[in-house]
Amino acid sequence: MKGWIALDIDGTITLDKYSVPEPVTAYLRNLQREGWRIAMATGRSFHFASIALSAFDFPYVLFCQNGSVGIEMPSRNILFKRYLTWDAIGLIEQAYEGIDSDFIVYMGVDKNDLCYFRPHRFPPDEWPAIEAWQDAQKEKWEGVERFTPELISSFPLAKCFGIFERMEKIAKRLKALNRFQVALMRNPFHPNGSIILITDSQASKGLALQEIFSMHGRGPLVIAAGDDENDISLLKTADIKIAMAHAPDVLQEFADILAPPTSKMGIIHALQMAVANG
Repeated sequence: MKGWIALDIDGTITLDKYSVPEPVTAYLRNLQREGWRIAMATGRSFHFASIALSAFDFPYVLFCQNGSVGIEMPSRNILFKRYLTWDAIGLIEQAYEGIDSDFIVYMGVDKNDLCYFRPHRFPPDEWPAIEAWQDAQKEKWEGVERFTPELISSFPLAKCFGIFERMEKIAKRLKALNRFQVALMRNPFHPNGSIILITDSQASKGLALQEIFSMHGRGPLVIAAGDDENDISLLKTADIKIAMAHAPDVLQEFADILAPPTSKMGIIHALQMAVANG
């Protein structure tokens, strides 16, 4: 084994959200055949990630929902889960105190990636972002009047939508609790919106990668690439760190290599540099 190559999906290897360009797939296939192990790390649900990675006909590990679950592909064998428990719902609600909005609860791959939400709690200005997200990610959302422990005993991820100022306030409150991994990001499906991804304190892309090291070994070299705040832990775990050209400054400051834009399939160039210099 030469080592691991761990990559974010959206904004790192995709152009259209629903597929990976064939040259990128072919390059990763060749790396896998040469002895590299491949890990794909995403905030997406398993269902949505599977759409983009449908052409991957080689073995890889998939970390869904910011590292809350690790899945061996193509067997779909679940390697580990790091889920939140019911008490997290009340803590997230506290972070919304004084804010007219709400969050979405994702139930995970073992429950067919069902999402629960409370429609009556969302203000009109947030519905365009919510509808755009539902349509783009092909998710199954079920509206409920209230969340209950019988309905949601454990779950991998909660997601918040809204304008940046509102999301920034909620994210600060959540981080102060020291109970969660909290990632404040651009909303890729709504130009003026932001999202927060909330997972267990022991669930992140970087921690997921370390979990896989304990199962399969680390190898002599680890290369990682990403393009947003939720990729920081992934890059910190790697020996060679790649940030995409459009990544925020907070991510670029960790990078050893700045990759060309995704429109030019810059991940190939960056990985070639990393493999050659490693």
